[in-house]
Amino acid sequence: MNKLAFLGITGLFLLGNYYIGRKFLAILKHFVWFKYPGILWGIIGLLAIAALVTLLVFNGNVGGVVGKIGSYWLSYWFLSLVSFGITDLILKITKKNTMIQSKNELLIWIIALAVTVVLFWYGSWQAQQIKTVNYQVTIDKPTDGKSQKIKAVLISDVHLGYVNDVKKLEKIVTKINQLQPDIIFISGDLFDGNYQALQDAKGMEKQLSRLSSVYGTYMCWGNHDAGASFEKMKELVQSAKITLLEDEMTVVGEELLVVGRKDSRPIGSQDGTRESLQDQFEKVGNQLPKIILDHQPSNLEEYEQSNELILSGHTHQGQIFPFSLVTKAYFIVDYGYYRKNENSPQVIVSSGVGTWGPPMRIGTQSEIVQIDIIIE
Repeated sequence: MNKLAFLGITGLFLLGNYYIGRKFLAILKHFVWFKYPGILWGIIGLLAIAALVTLLVFNGNVGGVVGKIGSYWLSYWFLSLVSFGITDLILKITKKNTMIQSKNELLIWIIALAVTVVLFWYGSWQAQQIKTVNYQVTIDKPTDGKSQKIKAVLISDVHLGYVNDVKKLEKIVTKINQLQPDIIFISGDLFDGNYQALQDAKGMEKQLSRLSSVYGTYMCWGNHDAGASFEKMKELVQSAKITLLEDEMTVVGEELLVVGRKDSRPIGSQDGTRESLQDQFEKVGNQLPKIILDHQPSNLEEYEQSNELILSGHTHQGQIFPFSLVTKAYFIVDYGYYRKNENSPQVIVSSGVGTWGPPMRIGTQSEIVQIDIIIE
């Protein structure tokens, strides 16, 4: 990040904290027991610093406690800006037409504060709830023969770091193993861009090693699986016996081709540039049914065969409403199953099992995806 961008983000964030502090003071000054505004500013300042260092220290460890406090303050900061901003706008419009007494205005601000608190607690709780969603797809086989059914499990966007820690990973792995899959796929963003933020890297390696299936676990990189600590991320994945596919492919089961792509827009350095796979497809036989792990669903134009199943993540389905409307408008498919026509590839996009940025979900869900794949 260049210095200008750093200063801009820092300045805007601090201005947001100042705005929130002013609103807190406007509410608290009406209560006789509130006598020390300096303490309030001190608390907000410490929370703002925790959030800033958590966000901006890309290759260092600020500590698990500071990282969690900073991440959750980012959630509360965001909700407060929205809630107080909308309330300010409503009051300005209303005051043009009617006179609002100070007591009524205070009540409105208290309601705005209460709404913020409720949304914060709900969004934080919702982010930790992991649901299992189910799909069934059929992929054509090049030759006549016995049909094959594979139970696959897909996860994406774990974003391992300060909030999505070893306990969260243990919960995810346990839920996956309970499904007794034949094969497991991880379609990118296993990490949150900073390996140093892992408070228990060995514990995470141990949990990933627990993943159990018939054919093993296969993974592609996401845009956050990058940066100065990329090589350490790679070492952890390989130590956990996960098959990492970097624009590579392997045959699994009865003539099923599993393909993993490098990310198309990594945030920081990865292992080389993204390459075309069409020549490799031709060498192994383009008629083989393919499962392709490609983190970002913005790359769908690269695929054209009806025997391809694309598994993606990245969008989080917007994670927090109304951003879900933005992802829905931007991507051809930002969540769920999609197929343009019967001659086109099939696509499944997961909303992810973790969170990025504010560790909360409103209007979306953290999920594990079970896919019954029928090859016939």
